[in-house]
Amino acid sequence: MSYFFGFAGIPREIRDKVEAKNSEYAKGAGFCIDTMPGYCAYAQKNVDFFLKRFEQQIADNANKKDTSFAIIYLVRDEPSTSFFVDAFFPHTLMVPVVWEWDVSKMNSAGRLANELSEKLKQATALARDVFSTLKDEVRSRASSTAVLLPLRNFKSNILVSSLKALHAELGSGYVPRDAVLRHNKNVVGGHPMRQIEGRQRSCFVDDRNVEFHPPGNDRHGFARAGGGHPLQCLLAGMRRLGAPYDPLFHYDCTKGSRPLKGEFYGCHHPLGAREGNPHLNIAPNDHVRG
Repeated sequence: MSYFFGFAGIPREIRDKVEAKNSEYAKGAGFCIDTMPGYCAYAQKNVDFFLKRFEQQIADNANKKDTSFAIIYLVRDEPSTSFFVDAFFPHTLMVPVVWEWDVSKMNSAGRLANELSEKLKQATALARDVFSTLKDEVRSRASSTAVLLPLRNFKSNILVSSLKALHAELGSGYVPRDAVLRHNKNVVGGHPMRQIEGRQRSCFVDDRNVEFHPPGNDRHGFARAGGGHPLQCLLAGMRRLGAPYDPLFHYDCTKGSRPLKGEFYGCHHPLGAREGNPHLNIAPNDHVRG
């Protein structure tokens, strides 16, 4: 399993000393470090920094789609930290690090760098542990897990909040398997899987009674860049909470025996009328095909 770690909020005053210790916290992984003054809040430029690095990773490793993505971030003020974390949901695992930057201790910059590097080491170890479980979930159990359900087109009062809770738990040290099981239980509790007549496998059904059937081996989901898709679509079309899933995976969506008609979102398009023939293909990132 390969990894690419982003490190956010590293005070620029000790950046070089922290980067020099990368073999301790990023051993065997690709990484990038965004630096900022120790007193600054997160802003859009910090989001853009990591999106560009992820885009480069995808371009440089077009045939290697097995890399897990995580950002290890220093917790700053609540509004800007929440903004920063939300910008990467649901495609990137975000792992918080609580560490106080004390500029008065700059005469001990080496010690500060050592303290922070140890925190980063603990956070990347946590991320690797999470990915061991999460990658298996979105690969081996793609057809039955609630982790991959599309967040905009699967109508539910439970799904988004439950996935956000799972994300927070995974980044906070909960046992990954227990957290995933809890999420699946929450969603299935509100959307029990149904066995539809004439279908071999059971499926999830949303609040509109739209059936989300797993595709079996006939997969043709969202697998490529271009077509006017922004980078966020591509990231969400390949990873869920940082773990890579099959980018060809999608759901065959129906509603009874007639062709599916209704209003659905595109991965980056507003709500609009769609009609299946007889079903619609909807990928985890909400990409829709007729």
